[in-house]
Amino acid sequence: MKIPFLSERTTRVALLSLLALGAYTEAQACPCGCVKVCVDNLADRSAAAAGAYAVDFRYDTIDQDERNSGAHAHFLAYHKILTGTIETQLAGQTWSLAVPRINRIVRSNIAPTGPIPNPVNTRQEVVGLGDISVTTRFAWSDFTVIAGVKLPTGTDDMTLNVSRRYLQPGTGSTDLILGLRRDYSATADRPQCFWQLGAQGAVFSDANFRPGTTLTATAGVRYELASPLAFSLQATALRQFRDKNTMAAAGFTAYAEDLETAAFSTHLAAGLTYELAANTSAYLYYSRSLNTVNLADRPSGGEVNAVHSTDVWSFGLTHTF
Repeated sequence: MKIPFLSERTTRVALLSLLALGAYTEAQACPCGCVKVCVDNLADRSAAAAGAYAVDFRYDTIDQDERNSGAHAHFLAYHKILTGTIETQLAGQTWSLAVPRINRIVRSNIAPTGPIPNPVNTRQEVVGLGDISVTTRFAWSDFTVIAGVKLPTGTDDMTLNVSRRYLQPGTGSTDLILGLRRDYSATADRPQCFWQLGAQGAVFSDANFRPGTTLTATAGVRYELASPLAFSLQATALRQFRDKNTMAAAGFTAYAEDLETAAFSTHLAAGLTYELAANTSAYLYYSRSLNTVNLADRPSGGEVNAVHSTDVWSFGLTHTF
């Protein structure tokens, strides 16, 4: 990024300093209900040339209907996320703006109380814009550096039937987004490969709720099956640190049971990308959590496995103009 009063070297040193800051951000974080889609289609998207724009529309469906063994009575959810992303080049760097629309359907069983003999089944649909992200990426030696910010634009004060703060469309926090990536071009005896390390952590948040930092490590290959069709396979390790949530102590009793702890999960995703025209391509990915370690501490002192996402389908369309 070139700024009139800053040299290119100074600017890049500043962004690399932000990357270091993100790696050491206080580790707190998103539990099971805060769904992460572990699919990276950057290798499928050609970077927009100077003066051009690239748009990407992606629709993710997440079926959060499976619990670990020994799970307690919790909630089930179905998440539908539509994300529109626009990219362009400014001052020799690629800039991206991503706007998500969140649609969650949450179902729960409330334990019987008093004269009510059976559990009460509840269903609630939560719809709203999520938090907007602005990121930039640039080449540094053989690597790509990614830096950006997630803004608190999503609604975070909806009335929820399920006492989980992280089910709100927005987190109410400003987060730093950082990453380091390496791409390897395809050769006669090797497909296109990449790896990426990423971090996202809150730098400004509400006094009673701070979403925790998320660390990811992804590696993948992309192989051209035929001239318009390519196959991708990716593996991701995701570390989510604990949220800081003192809302119940501040009088928000609806969140008194927000007890999920940190999680470590591994994911595998496979996808197909088809080039519809010279500047347009469509893609389909399926990803699944291979293993999730996520234990919740109960007031009684015991631990129980929380619900976690399983099947994730991602559909998208990319166009450059």
